[in-house]
Amino acid sequence: MTIKRTISAMSGDGVVAHNRRTYIAENVDPTRTHLNIEYCYTPIEEAYHNLFDEALAEFNAKQKRKDRYVDNYYEKICKGKQEKPFYEVIFQIGNKDDMAAASENGELAKIVLDKFYHSFVERNPQLHVYSAHLHMDEATPHIHIDFIPFTTGSKRGLSTRVSLKQALADQGITGEGRSLTERDLWVQKEKETLAEIMLEHGIEWEQKGEHREHLSVLEFKREKRKEELAELEQTIERVQQQQVSIKSVEQIEAKPLPLTSKVAVEREDYQTLVTAAQKYVVQEKQEGKLKKLLKDAKKTISDLKAKIESLVAELTATKDELAQYKSVRGQLRTADLEQENDRLRKRIRTYEDVISRNNLWHLFGKGYGTAHKRDNARY
Repeated sequence: MTIKRTISAMSGDGVVAHNRRTYIAENVDPTRTHLNIEYCYTPIEEAYHNLFDEALAEFNAKQKRKDRYVDNYYEKICKGKQEKPFYEVIFQIGNKDDMAAASENGELAKIVLDKFYHSFVERNPQLHVYSAHLHMDEATPHIHIDFIPFTTGSKRGLSTRVSLKQALADQGITGEGRSLTERDLWVQKEKETLAEIMLEHGIEWEQKGEHREHLSVLEFKREKRKEELAELEQTIERVQQQQVSIKSVEQIEAKPLPLTSKVAVEREDYQTLVTAAQKYVVQEKQEGKLKKLLKDAKKTISDLKAKIESLVAELTATKDELAQYKSVRGQLRTADLEQENDRLRKRIRTYEDVISRNNLWHLFGKGYGTAHKRDNARY
């Protein structure tokens, strides 16, 4: 018989003194601190020396200008804005009510998290773990993993340098802009691995608010595509609704001026006419392009909706099959889902290309086109 529990994966502050219990916080039970596990700890400055000193020496040897010389790589990263010097992720199973640290379930959580940590190190060779601690002296068992993401063979800056994006890419994980980052996908995969280990010990992953089994990475991508499409569709509808008010123009009365062929209108009416004329000119110029854009957009959305419905039906059909296997990913049709995901991505890019070719991003609100260009530049 299995039990169902949630999985939490949170970003931590990386307060090593707290993780190592150099001081005891109010939420800590000191009588249980001896049950904690310290997997590893190296001062972060020392970890940086071990990881980057060789690459730093090679970099400095090539510099002909003093201002490009780097004395301390750790300090350079801390002062810079491009990369964080380290990351902390905290994994927890259940909560204080169903997996309390002092309970039998709490001991089960400790076994699962211990196995998860050791597989984490093997699974993430580009994430150098310099501090890791499993806590059993707080309400619910959880594990803090502090790591430095690094990439090797870089042609820019140090040959071995800090980079979360590239470190995850080296591990085969690439994002798709701000809507679906490398970290999003990585966390999802780590949750899936933790769920597999949980299942081996009789614990199913429960996702609050979901009516089906947890999302795999491919399903997660598909859900993101649906969100993006919904947002684009709403934006198109808002643009479509921006029409000139003909009725307000028709109600304006022109008054003839004595001894002249000219007429006069109220200042407020005049402003209405000016605004209407400006909008009319803009709309005339854009009407043809917008109609074609809307037609293409609606067709794309319709096609994608049909494919999404087909995918949902397929995923529902595999639910019973998944329950027969210990692996929570079972026999998902990975290749088919990846192919469908590629088709969805290409549809969205085609949609965006239509907007870009017609220079219509400004119609979708301030910053939308700029953000789109930034995202594309990061691919």
